[in-house]
Amino acid sequence: MQKHFTEDELTDPAGDDAIEALRQRLGKLDQRQIAAWREMSPARRLELAFQAYQFALDAVRLTEQRNNPDLSPEELAWRVTRRMQGNPRLGR
Repeated sequence: MQKHFTEDELTDPAGDDAIEALRQRLGKLDQRQIAAWREMSPARRLELAFQAYQFALDAVRLTEQRNNPDLSPEELAWRVTRRMQGNPRLGR
């Protein structure tokens, strides 16, 4: 399961290990991609972030539906929420 970092972990000196772990997970950054993002307007960056989130949401929903075709709409929604939030204990 993927580790999610809290605000305190990213700003607290004790969170330096968490930041380093995140850097290791991301790998080497592509300077061309960084330049492309810097050239975009904030609105365009936000639009891309929303599109990426929607894509992930749709992929999780389709995977859950395919793997569990008998789920009620409510249970499907909770499974999607749990996976997107990375917390298997959310909801009921």
